[in-house]
Amino acid sequence: MCQALERTLNIYLSAIPGAEDFMLISDLVEEANLPYGQEYISLLARQGKIDAHKEGRVWFTSKEAVERYMRQGE
Repeated sequence: MCQALERTLNIYLSAIPGAEDFMLISDLVEEANLPYGQEYISLLARQGKIDAHKEGRVWFTSKEAVERYMRQGE
């Protein structure tokens, strides 16, 4: 039940105007010019070091979340 609630909240939060654009980590790595690979960004998401959420077995995050992590000095 908690997972369904979390999934629903993520859907609603992503629909808010001005909210960060969350995308698949694999797609983010291909599109964005980031110094990190998919495995490292997934690790950051699992450890809660960047804003991210999981839908099923797939992690989503945003370029802004990774850039904030980089600015914080890792």
